[in-house]
Parts: sequence; C-alpha cells; structure tokens
Amino acid sequence: MYIINTSFHTGHSIANEIIGKIQSELIPSMRKSSLFSDITMAEILIAVDPNCYSFTLQSKTNDFEQAMEWLQAEAQKFYAELQKCYGENVVFFTTPMRMLK
Repeated sequence: MYIINTSFHTGHSIANEIIGKIQSELIPSMRKSSLFSDITMAEILIAVDPNCYSFTLQSKTNDFEQAMEWLQAEAQKFYAELQKCYGENVVFFTTPMRMLK
C-alpha cells in the first residue's frame, strides 16, 4: 500500500478558494479514477511561513505505477491551472510513500 501526499502552501487570502477547487475538481477526479482511497485533506499545524496557510491532500493506493501515471497526466493539468491562476501565491509538491508494516 502506498500513500500519495501533496502539500500546499498558499496565501491566506486565497486558501479557501484553492481548497474549494481541490474539493470540487481534483478530489472527484481522483475518485473517478478508482486508483485512490481514503482521500483526506488536513491542515499542517507547523507554520512554514506566517504569511502562508499550509495543508495536505493525502490518499492511499495499491497501484503505485498507475497512480503516478495518473498524477503526471490528470493531476498535472489541475496543478498547471493552479499555477496559471495563482502564480507564486501557491506552492505545492507531491511525496509518494510506501507504507511500512
């Protein structure tokens, strides 16, 4: 089992807007793919920057290769649109992890 974690750091003024886009666009797309389970969003409680709001989108997958292909194809479109709309006001990175027993 694998965990796919994407961390987001946004300006406070646009955080709710970006969270809304993730909830209305990216998460439904993830569910539709049938590759991801236990999709969760969480606030990061350690302040990276006082001017930023930080949160994660996390899910589990059994098929690492297909999940990564989906991320590079489908999720990348969503992330490119975020960058286009918000520029440097949003930063994100994805960390794939293998669960340990």
